[in-house]
Amino acid sequence: MTLSLSFFILINLCQQKVKPNLSINFSFYFWVNLYKNPMKRVLYSLALLFAVCGFSQEKQIDTTKTKKLKVEAYIGVNANINDKINLNKKLSNANLPVLDSFIPELTFGLNLFAQKYSGDMEFGFLFAKPEQNNNEMKYRGFNTRVRFHYNVVNQEKFAFTTGLSIAYIGNQFDIYSKNNTIDLNDLEPNNNSGHVNFTNQMLYLGPSVSMYLFKKAMFPVKVNAGYEFALTRGRYDSEFGSVLNNVGESGNNRFVFGITFL
Repeated sequence: MTLSLSFFILINLCQQKVKPNLSINFSFYFWVNLYKNPMKRVLYSLALLFAVCGFSQEKQIDTTKTKKLKVEAYIGVNANINDKINLNKKLSNANLPVLDSFIPELTFGLNLFAQKYSGDMEFGFLFAKPEQNNNEMKYRGFNTRVRFHYNVVNQEKFAFTTGLSIAYIGNQFDIYSKNNTIDLNDLEPNNNSGHVNFTNQMLYLGPSVSMYLFKKAMFPVKVNAGYEFALTRGRYDSEFGSVLNNVGESGNNRFVFGITFL
């Protein structure tokens, strides 16, 4: 069962007002292959975005009548903070650019809010481009996150919720020599170095809180914060060869803070 299916089960639970047992199963094969194929990732994201918008409009009509469940599409930004990335130690020892502890994330997703429970499912894109000396890194990440919360305070213009979030992210690191040249008369791969590639995947789980501000305004705002514990080893692979003297990111937890516009 993928995250998408789990999210629509969450919608059904909120509509029934039944206290659920939190059970989210992942299809790692689906998400890893989606991350490794950029074209599939883009097409899937676009298709999901159209589905989210259509579903949101349909649910808004229904909630006008029932006033029990509100579903909205949103966009936002997150800040991911992690200052203990083990790969950075290897990069620093080689005088190569390292990844900053603060990484911005552009997000979009679907938010639902019922009388007692609320939650969301979001997709995020991370990008960074640090440089050092004659070397440059291009970092890209594709993140999927699901939150399930209990509404502690639910007022007309304000709400405070708390619960759990679970996230799965695929990371890709490409390190280039900016002075590298390619001779079209000599395309032997062994004679054209200057590029190092790493990929890894991480699963996170942790507590989170949300505040809904200006609920009756034209553009309501939702503020999220959470601390996510790394559950997987997160060892590194490469698309172009084997990795020796490998390291993992197990135990490297992260703090997440975000603002979304509903």
